Amino acid sequence: MPSSTFSRHSRPPSPPSATDTYLSITPARSAHSRRTSTSYTPTITSGGQQAQKVNITRLAIEGRARQNADGASVKVYLKISFPIDSVTPGATIPLFQEENVKILESQVHPLDNNSIPYNFSSNLAPLLHNAARALNLPPRSSETFYSAFTIPAGSSSIPSSSSRIHLSETDSESTSPVDPYYTGQVLVSNYAISYILPKVFLTRSKAVQDQENTPQSSYRNRRASVSGRDTAQFMAAIDMWVPYVSKPPRSPYLLSIPIPRCLHNHIKLRIFPPISTSSSVASLASIEDDPSAWDLASDPHVTRVISNRLARTNSYSHFADDESSDSSSPTISDGCSIQGTFPSAERIRIRWARPMKVIDVPDGGDGRRRVGVREVKGDMTCSIQGKYKDPEKKVDGIIMHVAYKGTCKGIWFPGVATLLGMDVGLEAKNSDVSWVPGFTNTWEVAGGVGYTGFDVGLGLSSPSSRTSSLDSSLSGLAPPPDQPRSDGQVYTQPNESTPSLLRVPLPAQNVGEYSFDGSINETASLDGTSSVPSSMQVSTTSNAPRPPGTQITLHLNMNELLPPVQNVFTFTLSGTILLTPRMTIARVNRQGFGMNAHSEPDEGAESEPMVLPRFTILAADAEVTSTSVRSDVESSAFVLEVYNATGDLNDAQIRKTVLQKGGSTKCGDDGGRIVLKSIRQLGVRSLDTSPRPLTPNGHIPSHALSNSPLLRPAPWRPKRDGALIIPAVDYKVTLFMKSTTLCYAVHAVLTVPSETNSDWLEFGLALPRTRKRKGKPPRVSIVNASIEGVPVRTEMISANASDKTVATGVIGSPDKAGGADWIAWIKLHAGTSGGTVAVVDYLVKCELELEAREPKQNSNVEHLLLPTFSLPIGRLDGRISVSSDLLISKLNTNLAVQRIDEDKCKFSHFSTAEFFIPQASFTVEKKRKPAATTFTPKTALQLLPWLALFITLLLLQRVTLPMKELTHLAAHLPERVNQTILTLTSTATESITVTTTVYSTITVTSTAEHVSRRTDTSSPLTVTQSTSDSITTNDQSASIITTQSPRPVETAALSSPSPPLWPIPWSVENMRTDVVVDKMRDVAEVVWQWLRRAYHYPLNPP
Repeated sequence: MPSSTFSRHSRPPSPPSATDTYLSITPARSAHSRRTSTSYTPTITSGGQQAQKVNITRLAIEGRARQNADGASVKVYLKISFPIDSVTPGATIPLFQEENVKILESQVHPLDNNSIPYNFSSNLAPLLHNAARALNLPPRSSETFYSAFTIPAGSSSIPSSSSRIHLSETDSESTSPVDPYYTGQVLVSNYAISYILPKVFLTRSKAVQDQENTPQSSYRNRRASVSGRDTAQFMAAIDMWVPYVSKPPRSPYLLSIPIPRCLHNHIKLRIFPPISTSSSVASLASIEDDPSAWDLASDPHVTRVISNRLARTNSYSHFADDESSDSSSPTISDGCSIQGTFPSAERIRIRWARPMKVIDVPDGGDGRRRVGVREVKGDMTCSIQGKYKDPEKKVDGIIMHVAYKGTCKGIWFPGVATLLGMDVGLEAKNSDVSWVPGFTNTWEVAGGVGYTGFDVGLGLSSPSSRTSSLDSSLSGLAPPPDQPRSDGQVYTQPNESTPSLLRVPLPAQNVGEYSFDGSINETASLDGTSSVPSSMQVSTTSNAPRPPGTQITLHLNMNELLPPVQNVFTFTLSGTILLTPRMTIARVNRQGFGMNAHSEPDEGAESEPMVLPRFTILAADAEVTSTSVRSDVESSAFVLEVYNATGDLNDAQIRKTVLQKGGSTKCGDDGGRIVLKSIRQLGVRSLDTSPRPLTPNGHIPSHALSNSPLLRPAPWRPKRDGALIIPAVDYKVTLFMKSTTLCYAVHAVLTVPSETNSDWLEFGLALPRTRKRKGKPPRVSIVNASIEGVPVRTEMISANASDKTVATGVIGSPDKAGGADWIAWIKLHAGTSGGTVAVVDYLVKCELELEAREPKQNSNVEHLLLPTFSLPIGRLDGRISVSSDLLISKLNTNLAVQRIDEDKCKFSHFSTAEFFIPQASFTVEKKRKPAATTFTPKTALQLLPWLALFITLLLLQRVTLPMKELTHLAAHLPERVNQTILTLTSTATESITVTTTVYSTITVTSTAEHVSRRTDTSSPLTVTQSTSDSITTNDQSASIITTQSPRPVETAALSSPSPPLWPIPWSVENMRTDVVVDKMRDVAEVVWQWLRRAYHYPLNPP
């Protein structure tokens, strides 16, 4: 129910004066806005102001975890105190991080200056009742907050959350909850559980002012103010739902409860009992010690409370429905409970799981449980540094620096232990691994979040208590950096923090360590800061280093690897080892015959491949490791060959990679094999093959290892006793021409000269000064430079035409080349790789000259930029290739032998002098594409006679064919006429007289088709009663035969059979000579037009 506030009746119109030091209120709000809204926007302090804090003087946690739930119901009770002169009313002060909790309900109640709660109703506010009992506060006062300050209960400016409950008037006025306007409230703000300060603080001076304004109240009935000593005190109760961070079977039940830092903390958490073994879904690896109990652990450690805490809480014996009497027993009727005090922390983590049976190791152990890993991704790098003979086995081995980086996802452990171990092993198939004398004989280990240290091999026996691995009271602590282990192993502390009083556990008097598993309790030392038992910090009895093949145990803190599904742990391992092949029967037999101190090393052992070692996580479910090999051999007398992990080396299809110094390659996920071969002199044995004697202390300095005779280059080629020349150079030029530029690529293959005074192989690109060139100089770019397939460093210096010295360290002087325009000078770092093959690829781009762009010439003349060496060349071969649309017409060169084809040309030269400039000037033309459908004039002239003959034959056929038809018609015309007359006479019903006049010569001037057309187009026949029909034929003009007879006569005459005539139109004009000439002229005109089109194709004729 809404209640009026004091500030509503008497609120000063202006901010308080300096004399009123005990009063601080926020600007007033309208009464209408306060009545219509149950929430308000808190006042948040700006970033420029000093951070405001409240003191949490007491903290209590109570909760219950129920069966088949996804979390636990947790109630946090706080006693809050803060000076009013250092805070701003209505400000938002974060208490602790929200994380993944959910606030169900929260209430705040004021306390007087003696920490006594003002009176309230337990029925209306059971959460406050539980808070007063859990915080062990004095009995509540008989006076309410409103009556103490004479504030009417119904004048609250903001209706409280409990005002909706219908109560009697007397109970409502006397015990109604205090309005948040005076107490503040707890809510989530900016991802944190925050406390919103009250909007107004009531002080004693304010109460005196209210007494003057309110005569019905008396000062003697008032109690001391809320902040009588400039300090305000409240108690807060927060009901939260905390979900599980992890659950079985691969993880324990884990609750992470965020809390504010406090020096006086107490917790009581009830846990459901474990289910029976028959219905358990836990892992088979979990063996229960006691099926009716849990194995519990907390971080920070919870100290068990022995005394009865109900001594001061007699007034709170009226419990709520879900409460029962306080008990310190770890096991109750409906399950287990953890109860006690714990030091200051930002959160408390509680784990419980089924007890796991401890397996005792007869020869000792480190006392740590081992974690499991769901997925591991590793990156292994093997750097080969050279060869060294093992002094014990007398076998040549490979010095190798290995570096491993592992990424582990999904680290899990089903128990409650937090200080765990993860084993890492080094696998080397068919090889033995040992430390190299003169190098560090330990592993260098580093880790990310959750890493606390490492051990090599099994340590001493575990302590008698399971506290070291199952209790987390010492978790998160590591030995100080100034106290390293005596065995050379270093513990790292990723998240090291400065000492603080809030981080140190409070001393307990005559209180043992809290445990649920029934094991022997051991009191933890307050001054000890080690994360492992003290017995593990004792150095081993033997100072001898453990072999590198011994497993490495990484120490992990599971409190920093949460949750198990998303945790990622990374670590690195590195060290220098000696990899030697294991002794086989064949190798023993070879060493047993004819071997002495001055004999050659085992050649067969040198050529046998050795499998690359790799690290592996022993408890990983899935693991993928990528391996890369790098050659760091200082001597050039050794060649490193890399093969696949499987396959016959003699098979030509097997992948083989040859590496020199600085080269690297990647192997597959299965790893690889390597062979470090020395290139020896053919037929000559080394005179110094004995191993280098060890120093008096048995170690070889690392700086002197590269000078070992095993790494010294053995004679593998004849010593040069001839002239210093380049034996052979081979050029391959490929041209690509565009509209305005000409680009060509040069592939140069040459033999590196041996025993030179410089580590650089140099050559220049120059053009002879024969004529004036137009346009910009060519542009040169290096594409690739390698020696024996290994990329090497290159340097290119561009020079102008006036430059004489374009690079330093050049053998000789470029002036010896005569008049030449130097375009560039290129240097390759060859080192001591004399006699090897070097490959250089470079591109040259140059603009076409103006003469070459003329459409009539349609060609491009260029001078090639070929390498010019400062040394003589024994043999020089070259080849020029062009694309399919180009054609080389001629070649001008200063080389001795040349051969030219349409699409390529070859040239050779022998015994060149120093600074010999190869010159090649040629003409490039574009090939014309032949048109498949074009006719040239020559082709048209060849077809003209045949076309005229064809037209003549066609005309003759058209002329002779109508003559044949006319002869046939003249022969059969009398018979047809007689037949028609007889038919007409026989079918006439009256006497008809037919007069027929027939001339001796009958001339027909139309074809049969023409006659039938004229007959069809004539007017319809008219049947008249005439005695005769007249049939008249005229030879001078076209005659029309008219028949006057009844329609049956016409039908009979037309139905008479007659042979069909060829429907060819014919006229007298066709027989004339001029008509024929006209026809032939028309045909000739058409032919002439076609010939013109063919001649001017593809253009139209003019």
